[in-house]
Amino acid sequence: MTEIELKNVSYVYSLDTPFMKTALDDVSLTIHGGVITGLMGHTGSGKSTLVQLLNGLNKPTSGQVFVGGEDIWADPKQVRKFAFKVGLVFQYPEYQLFEETVRKDIAFGPTNMELDESEIKRRVEESAEFCGIAPSLLEKSPFDLSGGQKRRVAIAGVMAMEPEVLVLDEPAAGLDPRGREEILGGIRDYQRRRGSSVVIVSHSMEDMARYSDEIIVMSHAKVYMQGTTAEIFERADELCAVGLSVPQITELMNTLRDRGLDVRRGIYTVDDAKAELLRLISAKRGAK
Repeated sequence: MTEIELKNVSYVYSLDTPFMKTALDDVSLTIHGGVITGLMGHTGSGKSTLVQLLNGLNKPTSGQVFVGGEDIWADPKQVRKFAFKVGLVFQYPEYQLFEETVRKDIAFGPTNMELDESEIKRRVEESAEFCGIAPSLLEKSPFDLSGGQKRRVAIAGVMAMEPEVLVLDEPAAGLDPRGREEILGGIRDYQRRRGSSVVIVSHSMEDMARYSDEIIVMSHAKVYMQGTTAEIFERADELCAVGLSVPQITELMNTLRDRGLDVRRGIYTVDDAKAELLRLISAKRGAK
């Protein structure tokens, strides 16, 4: 299971010009292998800049990025291999589709990896299944599909390269609740079945709570906090202090606690809230 580590990484846009802007400022963090890591923060906090450093798309102004223990910029001639190890799905990836069929679009990455036809076919069909793409759609033009279907095709194209780490920037942006569940549920199934590492950038606290195992919070070009999902949402007041919200169920449970109910902190899913309320009811009955 591949880890990614950043050591003292800074990234400055338009360096040594009047338009110079620091997007990342001496960031050190570890993205653990075999889990889904949520990356969140307000607009301009450095999230998108950070993910573009993870596979060598951009080079840090200073500091080091390690993938599986390898410094990806130790030999600039070898940077290309990290584009296959760390698969990056940009926001609104459906605008990057270009092939004449869904099958060819998904197969584009594996073909560039110079795999044989049988392996390419396997990867295309498996990644299509993960993303909920029916076999009947593989021979259709991607431009005849709905917006949500196009999004799934674009994500499947990156999954088909079977990267050691899959990074997705707002993969469910603009989708309705059903579309969000289809996309993010497929990503979760992919991670569980393959045991790979996944990073999801999202503004949705509900998505972070439901799908992430660990969370990194960015604020003003730095890491503000990092921990398990439960540990992060236990610090709801601190999240609000940097302009972030918390899941609605967390807000509700915090309100109940403020009104005198003895509910524990760090509840961030409906199932956990239900269990906690049942515990309180049972305790109250037992006290009678």
